Amino acid sequence: MRNIQNKLIVLLFITLAFPHPGSSQDSLTNELRYEVNRIYPYISITKEKLNEAHTIIDLNTYYESSWIREYISVELLTSHKGRIKKAVSKNDTLSQEQKDNMNMADLGTDIAVKVQYIPENTLTHNDIKEISFTFTVNPESDAIFSGGQQKLEQYVKDNSIDKISDTSFKKFTLAAIKFTINEEGHIIDAHVFESCKDGKTDELLLETISNMPGWKPAEYSNGSKVKQEFVLLVGDFENCVINLLNIRQD
Repeated sequence: MRNIQNKLIVLLFITLAFPHPGSSQDSLTNELRYEVNRIYPYISITKEKLNEAHTIIDLNTYYESSWIREYISVELLTSHKGRIKKAVSKNDTLSQEQKDNMNMADLGTDIAVKVQYIPENTLTHNDIKEISFTFTVNPESDAIFSGGQQKLEQYVKDNSIDKISDTSFKKFTLAAIKFTINEEGHIIDAHVFESCKDGKTDELLLETISNMPGWKPAEYSNGSKVKQEFVLLVGDFENCVINLLNIRQD
């Protein structure tokens, strides 16, 4: 009886220690993951936060005021009816003119900020330095697939995911297809941003995106439409390429 138990223990150890011939540690063992995510501008704020902004850091949370010993000027550039308007302040507190220009700026256009300053350091002599950045104001309504998110996921599943071979994606393999929804809700500029290293699968995913039905475009509260960029991600979301995309996953 003890010999039988010992044999069973040895057999169990062998089964656990050595995977079956048909499996691979490099393969994705779970159901193939996929998502369609919006790609956000590097710096963007809501219209509500724009209206409440009083300083540069209210516009750009990455801004480091601790780098500044002395301000030379803060220049803010906006587009109004296609013409560039410039307003200048003496420090990081926004002037009323700068606030007015931002509120009148053409929706969907970049607002540029250029800061000239003397840096905060231990040097006895400092040259004037410059920090510049741009930001956009987010529309109140993002672009949305006709029928909603569930319909979008089902469309992608039916037209590509269900047709992909189980061996196409290994561990850390990711495909990323970037595309833009324009002001009419049409798909433009669809392209492979990250290849899964299988040409047929890349082509299938790209065709799925390119042939999608129309979307409802992104829209501001006044009815103005604007382009928005999205990405279809398929595969292993541990891939570091995701860090290059400014997406916000739930």
